[in-house]
Amino acid sequence: MIDGKTKILGVFGCPIEHTKSPAIHNAVLKDCGINAVYLPLPAEKHSFAEAIAGFRAMGFAGANVTIPFKELAIPLLDYVSPVSKATNSVNTLYWEQGKLCGTSTDGLGALRALETAGIDIKGKNIALLGSGGAAKALAYAFLEDAGAASLKIFTIEPENWNLQLKNLSLHDFSEVEKHKDGIDLLCNATPLGMHPNENESPVGKSVLTSNMAVFDIVYNPLETRLLREAKEAGCKTLSGIGMLIYQGLESFKLWFPDSNPNPKIVFEVLGV
Repeated sequence: MIDGKTKILGVFGCPIEHTKSPAIHNAVLKDCGINAVYLPLPAEKHSFAEAIAGFRAMGFAGANVTIPFKELAIPLLDYVSPVSKATNSVNTLYWEQGKLCGTSTDGLGALRALETAGIDIKGKNIALLGSGGAAKALAYAFLEDAGAASLKIFTIEPENWNLQLKNLSLHDFSEVEKHKDGIDLLCNATPLGMHPNENESPVGKSVLTSNMAVFDIVYNPLETRLLREAKEAGCKTLSGIGMLIYQGLESFKLWFPDSNPNPKIVFEVLGV
């Protein structure tokens, strides 16, 4: 029930109509017995600063931030976590001691999804496709948190990559096949294959070998062309739905530190 004490949360994005975050967080709020509601918050680049000012003025309890605001949010905050400073990307806004703080839970969500799927990346060689905010958060998590042996970044926009980490190398997107030998995990952090462009794939079939796992952070559709072709090649595959769920739960714990959100509730709600 919504009443005068209901707290408001949401997700800023453009476009935002496709988001599954309200379904995730409203299910968890209900399960935890928290009087709050989570809404999609459409915004525009030219007025995003005003949107954040309104967020502050209205006393929102917290929010997520998605494309194209993950970098634009940073100068509007009072505090930014070390991972967000390093990656220049936030996906979660939360309050701490009256200050509006920002961090990224994308990397933690990805690691939790990989762990749950039984994919161990410690000491492994990873190829990461893309150079946006999510790619940087994953790169940081793979090397700094999970102890991957090496990380090759493949991008069409090398000028966008400003994250310097040990055991990381930068490559042109066209060079993926040349470096395919020895890859233990191929991770797609580009929008290629996302609805409504389901027929697209970031790499050709010739890149995929049975000794690699393939992780696509796209979650709509659940099985992208990349994952379908990887499965045909004998690869272990993982869709982006787990990362979506687990990064959301990490955000939830920042908004409600005393809560214990149950992932099972979210998987049931999303029917996965």
